[in-house]
Amino acid sequence: MHTVSHWLSSCFEPNHEHLTDRSHPSSLKHEMTREVVTLHARVLLHMPLVQLFFVGGLGWIVYPTVPLQTFLLWSALTLGLELLRATFAWWVLPRVEKLRPNRLHAVFMALDALAGASVGLSAVLFLPHLSFVSQALIEIILFSIAAAGVSVAVSSRYMTAAYSFLVLLGATLPWTVLHPDKHWAVLGLTLIYWLFLIRVAGESEQLLYRSVLIRQERDRIIATVSHDLRQPLHALSLYGAVLVSHPSDRTLQETRRNIDHIVRDLEKMLTDLLDLSKISEGNYPTQQNLFSLDTMVADICAEFHSAASAKGLEIRRTLAPVKISGDKVAVARITRNLIDNAIKFTEQGEIHVTTSLMQEGDALLDVTDTGKGISDTEQELIFREFYQVTPSEGDQSQGAGLGLSIVRRLAKLMGARILVKSVLGQGSSFQVWFPPPNGNLQ
Repeated sequence: MHTVSHWLSSCFEPNHEHLTDRSHPSSLKHEMTREVVTLHARVLLHMPLVQLFFVGGLGWIVYPTVPLQTFLLWSALTLGLELLRATFAWWVLPRVEKLRPNRLHAVFMALDALAGASVGLSAVLFLPHLSFVSQALIEIILFSIAAAGVSVAVSSRYMTAAYSFLVLLGATLPWTVLHPDKHWAVLGLTLIYWLFLIRVAGESEQLLYRSVLIRQERDRIIATVSHDLRQPLHALSLYGAVLVSHPSDRTLQETRRNIDHIVRDLEKMLTDLLDLSKISEGNYPTQQNLFSLDTMVADICAEFHSAASAKGLEIRRTLAPVKISGDKVAVARITRNLIDNAIKFTEQGEIHVTTSLMQEGDALLDVTDTGKGISDTEQELIFREFYQVTPSEGDQSQGAGLGLSIVRRLAKLMGARILVKSVLGQGSSFQVWFPPPNGNLQ
């Protein structure tokens, strides 16, 4: 037994260099396949008992019309295959995290096909011996078993297709031979039924895909937040030690400034996380108001004057009178995040903030900097949660990498579009296009 287990393990050992890299594009696919295999294996552990009831029920229908030897041989075959599936599932479950999921999926699909063929074989062997009523009863049972295979397959349309096809094939062919007058109608309806089962399994597979994606995203967020929180908390502990060992007025004042800076960064990170959570859950509070975009932007630019001057940067404004309808707090958040990023990633030059009214009635907010620029490959990545671009030399505070993600989500929430134009070494331009104001708002 140990030798067989060792041989099976060698057959399904994963390519660790490829599969353990969570950044690999196929990582999500492997994770989902592993989830399907795990769920399928758990269900298969109970299938021998279910199959025993099925065999007993079928025996009650066909006895004594079908020869006993034929029934016993078929029973041994179908129960043996169920025991084989259950045994393989029992072997897989403790090792599923260490084995190659694609190979496991292929083996389970082959075993499902064999199990489906054995179930369908019952119609081939038994129908010629039975009355019309008994034939119809067995057909109903087999079609029901094919449908039940969707839940047994647990979200894999390929497993469903393999199992149900052979069950339905075995159920349909002898019926068309015994009742040839409407064989085309029977074959057509069976095909439609089979395709319907695959579609149901495919929808279930999509739900599983989303759940796996959400779980991976949750794990990534927890890991990233834990890392980002650990650094400032460690710095706070160091500053506390400095205060204890060097309690002078000068040290106290400098350390207090550093602690205040860290606390503000932590507060911003937690606020970003809470807002991101609210937006994702659809609970972000919004109010539709008509207001002057240019007035708001002018006030926000004034807020960032000190931060820009500290780096030797100028915030230049070209603000045409523009009114928009939307949530004032959300628009202010978008503007602050864009200007903050522009300052953070610009070493010298200026940040040019523009508001304008376009011919189509859209309002445009444009924040352009003379910073390091963004490569073409990164221009989509920067809107992902926790994606961080290396900041300019004058600013080592990266933040949590949530600012642009929140900008895009808030813009989408208000029906706005966000575009980015950038050239490496020359700077970047972030444009937010707000839809025309709602005429009902005053």
